[in-house]
This record gives sequence, structure tokens and C-alpha cells, in this order.
Amino acid sequence: MEALKAALANGADAIYLGAAAFGARASAGFDENMLKEALSLAHLHRKKIYVTVNILVKERELFDVKKTLALLENLGADAVLVQDLGILKICREEFPSLPVHASTQMALHNAQGVRLLQQLGAKRAVLARECTIPEMKKAADTGMEIEAFCHGAMCVSVSGQCLFSSMIGGRSGNRGRCAQPCRLSYDYQGKQGAFLSPRDLCARDQLKKMADAGVYSFKIEGRLKRPEYVAEVTRSYRNALDAILENRFTPAGQKEKESLIQIFSRGGFTQGYPGTLRDAGIIDPTRVTPIGLPMGRVEKMYQKGGALLCDVKLLRPLHNGDSLEIGSQEIRYSGPEVKEGQIATLRLRDKVKNGELVRRTEDESQLALARATFEGEKLNQSLPIPFDAVLTALPGQPLSLYVTDGESHVSAEGEICQQAANKPLDEEGARKALAKTGGTPFILRELQLYTDHVFAPAAALNALRRDALSQLTAQRIAAHPREDIPKAAFDPKKGSLPATRLIVKTRNIQDIPALLSAGAHHILYLPQDFREERLLPILKSFPDRTHLCLPSQLTEGAQQQLKAWAIEYHIPLSLSSPGQLENAQPEDMAGDGIPVMNGQAIRMLSHLGLSSVTLSRELSKKEIADLPAGICELILPVYGRTRLMLLNHCPMRTAMGLEKGREQCNLCEKGKGALGTCLTDRMHAAYPLYPLRLPEGCQIEMLSNLPLHLSPALQGMQPLSFLLDFTDEDLSLQKKIIAHYRALLEGKNPPALDIRGMMGRFGEGVI
Repeated sequence: MEALKAALANGADAIYLGAAAFGARASAGFDENMLKEALSLAHLHRKKIYVTVNILVKERELFDVKKTLALLENLGADAVLVQDLGILKICREEFPSLPVHASTQMALHNAQGVRLLQQLGAKRAVLARECTIPEMKKAADTGMEIEAFCHGAMCVSVSGQCLFSSMIGGRSGNRGRCAQPCRLSYDYQGKQGAFLSPRDLCARDQLKKMADAGVYSFKIEGRLKRPEYVAEVTRSYRNALDAILENRFTPAGQKEKESLIQIFSRGGFTQGYPGTLRDAGIIDPTRVTPIGLPMGRVEKMYQKGGALLCDVKLLRPLHNGDSLEIGSQEIRYSGPEVKEGQIATLRLRDKVKNGELVRRTEDESQLALARATFEGEKLNQSLPIPFDAVLTALPGQPLSLYVTDGESHVSAEGEICQQAANKPLDEEGARKALAKTGGTPFILRELQLYTDHVFAPAAALNALRRDALSQLTAQRIAAHPREDIPKAAFDPKKGSLPATRLIVKTRNIQDIPALLSAGAHHILYLPQDFREERLLPILKSFPDRTHLCLPSQLTEGAQQQLKAWAIEYHIPLSLSSPGQLENAQPEDMAGDGIPVMNGQAIRMLSHLGLSSVTLSRELSKKEIADLPAGICELILPVYGRTRLMLLNHCPMRTAMGLEKGREQCNLCEKGKGALGTCLTDRMHAAYPLYPLRLPEGCQIEMLSNLPLHLSPALQGMQPLSFLLDFTDEDLSLQKKIIAHYRALLEGKNPPALDIRGMMGRFGEGVI
């Protein structure tokens, strides 16, 4: 609640927050009473509240999701943010007065995805963080409200495509429980570093370009951040947007930049994907903690009176309560302010070296100034509501007060007025009484007084004022506009379903005939190079019984081209993100990357024309049994390395310090790139990297250290198609695996395979 107040006081037009359940920050939910308070406060000030219902939900949770949505509709939430296509379906069919925003977790990278959500009735699309400004413009040209992130923490994986936390510990980032393994240190090519930890986004200087591209709403990532951070960052971006509106925008000055860095900056800022730098410009492997600002260097260390001390000549003022960092040592300064250029004496816990850099990670003076904008009465002072009043006080009639803010207006009556014996009510006395609005945001602007020598006690005027302003508060809140959106219906398509199949995914086109001969019913082919000169010759003689897998992230141009080729050469597609579902063909399937965790999502995908869907790898065997049958072919991944992340940076280029030139990079072709390399964690688990080459450069698939291998646990399952995903297995082993799972699919009991695999989340699911 304090962070919400900080955002409002410093210029936010709307606030995203989570309800007590089903939000993507499981530890930051508002209960019903807090929701009421938040909505009342925001609506009083003509601001909006958007509630996040943006996780993937299981079949057994759908009833409680509907209860949450009903509560939000009843309370008057201005929109709900969703990731799950099943929740989108429920919102549009059953809760039409709840506008829907498509979450960044939907992985909307291009205008085609935006158009689809527009057709499904979403009001706004929050683009994936990986979008460039040209892609933002194409998305905005659809006429949809486009929202883009401008500041804060960034996920390293493509939005909505991360299974890392799920697979290694059962805590799903798609369900608000991410354990952030990406922030840990990994060994890469003999170097230790945080190769999966992005710097924080700061697109402050890109705002004008983003606004010119048609971005409607700018989003600051602020949940789980302290209120002072919310205040400081919101104020910076409010001022920048106001400057754009007034045609006086300039890049941030040094003071503003340092203020944003000081309040919180992990690894130094990046302009992110709206900027021009990539790889080492996005990732700082050396640091995952706030970088702060340099304060000086240790001039000397010494002992005095049993204390270990050091002297530092300051580059900036040092305040009582500031947090400092010297190497790996964190200290909090306690003492009088020391001015820039003077020597500060610091008490140490451990020895330091002369010349060692001292950084300030928290500036208590900055925090105090931020708090002063929203704590206590400061919030009301930051968000004043002027009102005009007409006070009528005539003998023998009730005191009457009419107040208006220019839009809403109310009247209140008080006690009967009496003729004044000596001190009749005058305008000065009336204004003094009606201006006592402490504890409220209202401030008296104009007053008209109609009276005829009457006496009005101060207590009566105070009661009248409180009554009128209480009514005005209620009316402002009640007058907050609500949208009335026509209901929709997303009925599944009727039609026959294919028999259960053994489906094999491969990255090697030359292996396909052998895989089909070994017993695979169908093939999914994921090329490693999507550049026209490499891919088009393959498509012109594409194998039968084979789908082409699309990458989860595509620009508008690349997606249009691939779909056009698929139509020209009669190639069915395996779609890999919700943004690829527009104009899906009947033979296409929902592959990995389009999350399917509940029956409503299955029905929505059927409505969109698909007859085959791939189940989420986060579902347990028991949860799969809850899903409805007979709507679509359900495909269960049973073998292969799970893609844990899809990266937009190359760890090899990052390790080399490269920031530009990714479009022309040919390191992999020279045998010097990420292909064939691994990131290794502290438990010695090695995660292979597989580049996907696109015209704009590589995306990198980071795969699990061990293959999924569900064979021992598949007994007693409802009939499902099986998916095998081959990466580094030789052809002989692939044939053995195909024969084994083909036998299981046919109800036989083949001998166990000698494979070191993992069960993934099939046994326990995820939280």
C-alpha cells in the first residue's frame, strides 16, 4: 500500500497490483479489504487500478479464479492482466465489464500477435520486453493500446518462455513463484560470472522514440520494490512524459541519472531492447546487486581505540544512515554529514586495501526526500483536489452547503440557523471553517456565502464540511467510469481428432527418414538457421509427415514470411507462442511455448482452429488426468531436454565483451561461438546452449542438463500422444528411444532404457 501511495503521489496514472491469489508476484497480493482501499484511493484521484491475474492456472483452480474475477468485477477494477488463454476466455465470456490487458508473459513480439488479442477482445497488449522500437510501431499501428516496459528489472528469458525455476526446484515463474536461478553465478568457458543476470532497464532517454512509435502506456516494474524506489522512478518518468507532451523533452541530466542509479540499479543500467546494444550491453556477469554510486577510495586504514577505521576522501556528501560497500563488505555510516571533498572516517569490520573503491548503495537523504512525497499528510498535499463551495445560512432555515469539484457535486444540511446576538457569520469565518480539510486531499478554492445576520457555531460548520466532503468523496469514487464490453463466446471447433501418435522433434533434417522408419508417426523439425538462403532450399523439398517449428520470438516481417512460405509449400506449423496463433491453419499444432494447463485454454485453442496441443511441462500426472478429453489431441512431452530459457543474448559474445554487430556475427560458423558450449551451475549441472540463427542475429536455447524421461511413470495414463525431443543423441540411440516409446504407446511393456534422465515436474507438479 505504501508503494501504491508513492506511485500516485509522484505522478502515476495507473497502478498494477496483485490480488491475494493468481498474481505473478505471489508474495505481493492485496486481500479484499486492501483492494477496496486501493481502488477507492485511486478512483478518488481519477487514477486507475489494474489487477494482475497473470499466472497459468491448473484445472482445479478455475473455480477459485472465477471467484477472484467476480470480486474484481464487483469492486470495479479498471482491468485485469492475464497470461493464460483460458483466463482470457473466462473473462470475455463471464465478466464482460472487466477489460483485459494481455500480459508481457504472453510473449507478444509483433503486430500479428497483437491483432489476435485484439480479435479476442483484449483492450491492451503489454509487449514482450524484447521488442525493438520498430516492432513497437508496427504493433501500435494495429490500433490496439500498446504498453511497453521502460524501467526496472528484466527477465533474461523471452517473456513467458522460462521453465528454469520450475524444472530445477518446482517453483514456477509462470505462477508467481520464481526462485531466480538466473541471478546466480555460472561457469562459462572457464570464467565465473552471472551470465544470465541482465542489468536493470532504463529507457528514460528512449521515451520520445517510443512515444513517437505509438506506445500508449509506459510501464515501470515496481512490485516487490521499496516505496522510495517507486516514488523516485515514477517522478523521473512523469517529468519526462510531461516534457514530451509539452515539446521540451531532453535526455536525462547527470543529476537525474545519478538519482535513478542510486535508488536501485542492478549491474548498471541498460537501455534494453529499445536501445542499440546487445549481449554485453544487456548482461553484466560481474554483478547482480545494486551498483550504487562511487564515493571515493580508501586513502588509509588504521586501528584506533580498538576499532578498525579507514579514511576516504569523498566525491559526494555522506549522510547519517547511508549504506556503503567496500569490496564484499557492507557497512552503514552513523555520524554527522560529511561534505564532498572532505575526509570521512569509516568504521570497518574487516580489513581493506588502500585505493579500494567505496560505493554508496543507499542514500538516506534521497530516501527521506522520497518518503516526504507520500507519507502521512504528504500524499494529500501531493494530490490536492480543489473544490468550490456555496454556504447558505438564513434565519430559521437549516445550514446548507453545496460543494463541487467541477464534475461531481453534493449538498449537505446542518442545524437550524438562529439570529446572531453579537457575532454574525461572515465570509472570513465561513472560509476559515470550511478550509479546515486536514486529513483529506480537498482544498477550498472559491466560496460564496449567502447569509442574513445569523450565528453559526464552529462545530456546526465543521460537521457540515465533513458531511459534504464525505459525500463528495463517495460520489467521485462512484462516478469513476466503468466499461461495458459485449460478452464473447469462444466455442471449440467440432471435428474428428487424430489417433494417438508418437511425435519426434529433431534439429537435423537429414535424420527425418530414419526417424520415420524407426516408428515415429510424425516429425517436428526445428531448423537451427532461419535465414532465407539456408532455410528456403529445405522448405522447397520439405519431408512428408513433418511440421516446421517456429521460434518463439519472431519479428513481424519474419513471422509473415515464414507463414507465407508454409502456405506456399503446404507445410504445417508447430506454433511456439500465443502471438503466432493469428490465422492458424487446421493442420497446425500448439507446440511447446503455448502454455496449456487447463481445459479452458484447450477450448480456446480449439476455437482458434487447432486440433493438436502440447501440454505444459509444468503439469503433474495427476493434474493431466483432470484435463477434459475429446476437444483436442493432447500431446505429452515424455522424452528430451527441456528448453529452460530462450535467451536474447549470447553468453559467448557477452564473455567476450561484445555489444554490437550481432547481425553479422559468424562466431558459431567459425567454431568459436556458443554452439556446443554449456553454462555450469554450482552443483556442476551443465546446461547446453543451442543457437537459433535469425536475420537479426541469434536467439539461444538453454536446455536442461538431463533429458526428461517419463517411461517408468506412464502406466495408467489416459490415451495421449507422446513427444520425443532429440538434441545431442546419436541416431542409433534415437531409434532405440523411438522403439521403446512406440511400444509404450501401443500398450506394451518394453524393457527399460539405460538412460540417465529426469522426471521433470511429472511427479509433483509446480507451485
